[in-house]
Amino acid sequence: MLSVMHLFGFLGQLPLTPPSVIVTGATGGTGSLLYKQLKADPRVGMVRAFIYNTSTAHEDAQKILNCTICDASEGIYYGDVTVPATLTPAFAGVDTVAIAVGAPGGSDEDEQKAIEFIGVENQVKALVASGSSPMSEKRVVLCSSMGTTDPNPKPFMGGPILFWKLNAEAFLMSSGIGNVIVKPCGIEGKYGPGEKELIVGHDDTLPHYGAISRLDVARVMAEAVAERASGLRFDICIGKGEPTTDLSALLVAARWPWQ
Repeated sequence: MLSVMHLFGFLGQLPLTPPSVIVTGATGGTGSLLYKQLKADPRVGMVRAFIYNTSTAHEDAQKILNCTICDASEGIYYGDVTVPATLTPAFAGVDTVAIAVGAPGGSDEDEQKAIEFIGVENQVKALVASGSSPMSEKRVVLCSSMGTTDPNPKPFMGGPILFWKLNAEAFLMSSGIGNVIVKPCGIEGKYGPGEKELIVGHDDTLPHYGAISRLDVARVMAEAVAERASGLRFDICIGKGEPTTDLSALLVAARWPWQ
């Protein structure tokens, strides 16, 4: 069991107020689950949703996020992570961004770069510019991907999009903002929450026993937000052991041995 001092050393100085967070990509498969996890977590304060502004965005928000008016009065914002001006009102007053935005299937490399790399830069800059909290309290939790150690990943592994995900990770780690980068070994696992062992590691060395479920990815990201964890970049997959129930301990296990 971790001592109190050990835990404080891992999480940093805990703020007096709960994190205020915006989930980008909030009507996507992972983002919608993450949004609902955070809304239900008593350790988290204000939760907003940022949704790609399409012709069906408002309808999607009503259906997926269970909002009523589905506008800023309910913390629902619309825009495009590749257009910085659309981020400004949504990010005002938040100290944490949970990034679940991803380039759609079939997108070309220019679109992948714009969303997966430049879009992450834009979101970090918007968080810094929000001025709502000291830099020491700002956090970014990013959903990335395993496979970024392969210089020529095959299409079924992600192909060139992994290059842009890796660039986004490198930018985020150099940004000076506290961050957690979650790198699933493949999403869409068909199992319920808490039914599988979750294993963590680094540098694409984890055994692959199947894809992790979106809900488990969302649960781990939500835990990182609620704990204001920082300085973590880790692969995550499912194992063959007992189901993982202690997500705080999982984040501790994701550290390097010297952290």
